[in-house]
Amino acid sequence: MQKASTSAKRVKSDDQLLDQAISQLLGAVKQHAKAKGKPLKRDQMLKEGYSERFVAKAEEA
Repeated sequence: MQKASTSAKRVKSDDQLLDQAISQLLGAVKQHAKAKGKPLKRDQMLKEGYSERFVAKAEEA
C-alpha cells in the first residue's frame, strides 16, 4: 500500500484558505449574534478587530 505523493495533493492558495477561514468565522459570528438577538454592526466589528475584508463579506451576506 503506497501513500499518495504530496505533489498529487491539491494545494490551496493563500487566498482560498483565507476565504474559507473567513466564511467559517463569519458563520460563527452570525450564529453568535443571532443567539444574542443583535444585528452585526460594521463599526462595532471594526472596533473589535475584525478586518475590512471580513466586515465586507459580512455585509454582503
